[in-house]
Amino acid sequence: MIKLVMTDLDDTLISHDAGQENASPRALDAIRELLDAGVHFGPVSGRTPSSMEGMFCGYEPAYATGAFSNGQIVLLDGSVIHREYCPVEPLQRVADICDAEGDAALTLYGMDYDGQGCFVTSRGSRPHVGLSAWSRLFGMASCVEEPSLKANVHLAQGSRVRHTEIRDLLRSEVPELDFVFPSNSAPILDILPAGYGKGSAVRILAQALGLGDDEIATFGDSENDLSMLEPFPYAVAVGNACAEANAATRWHIGPSAEDSVAAAFEQIAQATRRGELPAFLQG
Repeated sequence: MIKLVMTDLDDTLISHDAGQENASPRALDAIRELLDAGVHFGPVSGRTPSSMEGMFCGYEPAYATGAFSNGQIVLLDGSVIHREYCPVEPLQRVADICDAEGDAALTLYGMDYDGQGCFVTSRGSRPHVGLSAWSRLFGMASCVEEPSLKANVHLAQGSRVRHTEIRDLLRSEVPELDFVFPSNSAPILDILPAGYGKGSAVRILAQALGLGDDEIATFGDSENDLSMLEPFPYAVAVGNACAEANAATRWHIGPSAEDSVAAAFEQIAQATRRGELPAFLQG
């Protein structure tokens, strides 16, 4: 039976297509059901812990356990049990490559608030092409000064082809880091230490809880979810998932906009009370 449920947030538990900015009332009730049934629950998100209060409408048990900054910060029952940093020198190379390309920018974030970020650029106060709106929101820094727990690359609005070109260039030139798309449409690349991802954080939590792979259910929709979908037998893709996430999972449910993840949580809670797997994870 399932004893740990881990889910991506944006376009998985929370549907931006449906205009949601936080977990729905049904999702919050379903999380309560999981916890009442003795199932550990946690979000696995590119966002920082500081942003969880709003996303879960102040319901703290929903984010006391979880993997944040794409797993670089891991919490178990309210305590940080792991931090994984991106080192300075590779991040500086990312900034230099983005400057040279002109339509991308390295962004570093503080831990107090997801929107508290700064571009790292040698361009001074000049905005990158197509990134002027972001420049108004973020500060500017001339270099990377310390290891980071949350970094990404903002991309100018353009084709996915161009965004993929930049991703592949960075993968080639900075092999110490991984670069993945956090969603099917957002002009952003998430940055992680090479070989580390959301799946690494799920394994850290599973080890701390003494759980095997067959006691874990994971939910996702995009490229940055693959590391927590591919290794686990009960990985689930939502109906709006990208092709890679669909291919990485055996189990599929409806789209995020229909509260399909909340419905799956309800079934897991009910089945766990009976000591069984839910019907949608059988057959």
